[in-house]
Amino acid sequence: MGHRDITMDDVKGLLDMKLDLFGTLCAVAGRAMEIHDEETALQETQKSKKPITCVLRLPSKSRGDEAGPSRPAPKRRVDEAGSAPKPKRQRRPPPLAEKPPLPAEFQTAIEEIALAKNAAPTAAKLVIQKELYETDLSSGHNRLSIPFNKIENDFLTEEEKQYLLGEFENGKKRFMEVRIVQPSLLLEETVKLCRWDMAKKSGKTTSTYAIRGNWTAIVKNNRLRVGTTVQLWFFRLDQELCFALVKVPRNQAA
Repeated sequence: MGHRDITMDDVKGLLDMKLDLFGTLCAVAGRAMEIHDEETALQETQKSKKPITCVLRLPSKSRGDEAGPSRPAPKRRVDEAGSAPKPKRQRRPPPLAEKPPLPAEFQTAIEEIALAKNAAPTAAKLVIQKELYETDLSSGHNRLSIPFNKIENDFLTEEEKQYLLGEFENGKKRFMEVRIVQPSLLLEETVKLCRWDMAKKSGKTTSTYAIRGNWTAIVKNNRLRVGTTVQLWFFRLDQELCFALVKVPRNQAA
């Protein structure tokens, strides 16, 4: 490998010195020797260096890797605010399409009550089968609604219907006190049956019966929950109106 020629940049500092011609030639020659020695030393250093060979050792494939590269775990989607999305609200199961008959243990309880009162019971008939909602269970509402359009069998006499349309002397709506057999079959309760007429913006009126009074106690004693399906049955002991409340198990849906 040859050496390069000396340029003006190499001797620029020497030319600025105040020397005669002979002194300038000597200075340039000395600078040329320095450059020669520097380049020679650099070339020898480069020749003495050996190239470094890099060997990349790849890990051997295990049996599990032969099927292909592993897939990364799916990432949970995060919204713009940086928080994970809320879990979807579970839908409540649809209401039961079938209406099971009155359980035998309730029929036995009705007969025992009739025997104790020395009264002849009528055959029990279904008033309504419905799924319970929050308004049916909250202590603030304290009522089980029985919409007119959901009633299976007419359970009031004409005299009782007219009575519930009227008011007491204090201006409050009339109600009837009715015995009710609870789902637990352990206790009887006396509840208040009343009628509500609610006017809509369209000018129409929606009417419903409601069980009130000790309804909240029945909810607590029988652990009624939102989504529970119940049946309300009616029967009479002689002329006295009575109810039986039945919890319908989900496995009875056909």
